Order: sequence, then structure tokens, then C-alpha cells
Amino acid sequence: MVSARRPGRLLIALAGACAGLQLLQLCFVPGPQVAPSPSTDAAQFNPTVAASAVLPALTMLADDAEAKYGDYRRWSSVLVPLSTLVFPAVGFGAFTLYLFSEDFAFQLIP
Repeated sequence: MVSARRPGRLLIALAGACAGLQLLQLCFVPGPQVAPSPSTDAAQFNPTVAASAVLPALTMLADDAEAKYGDYRRWSSVLVPLSTLVFPAVGFGAFTLYLFSEDFAFQLIP
């Protein structure tokens, strides 16, 4: 049985295409004849300019992003053996135990 085509889908597609064309205008810079004239009021407060003026001052307050020498020795003495000896040994040991268990590859054996 062939169903009748619904005219609403065509209207929705047409409305979506029109909305897309309207939004496409916003992607382009207007010509010089359409551009607004510059404001003569110099005392106008712009929060974006104020925030961009404060950012360099905030970066001077922060410390350097590096570990101190004592912290480096303390963390390296823990993390290097942990990441190179303990984690691989536990991981490989768990896999070996799973490999020799009865549950390993039980779906592949008919």
C-alpha cells in the first residue's frame, strides 16, 4: 500500500532553508556604506576592554607552574616504581590468572 505524501514535510524543509539563508547573512561583514558611524563618546564603559586590561595583572600574581625540587623528589620516588613495577605486575598477573581460568574464551569453544 502506498501512503500519501505529507505536504508538511516540504513546508518544514522550505522553512529550514529560509532560516538557513537568513543566518547566512550574519557570516559576512557589511560593506563600508552599511557600517555604523564610530561613537564620539569616549567615556563609555566597555566591560570586555576592562576585563582584557585586568588579565595581565592577574598573571603577575600567579607563581610559576613548576614543581619545587623537594616535591619532585618525593613524587618521583613514589610514582616511578608504582607505574613501572607495581601496575604492570598486577595487570599482567590478573590477565595470566584469567587466561588459565575456566571462564577464558568460553564462547569460542563449541
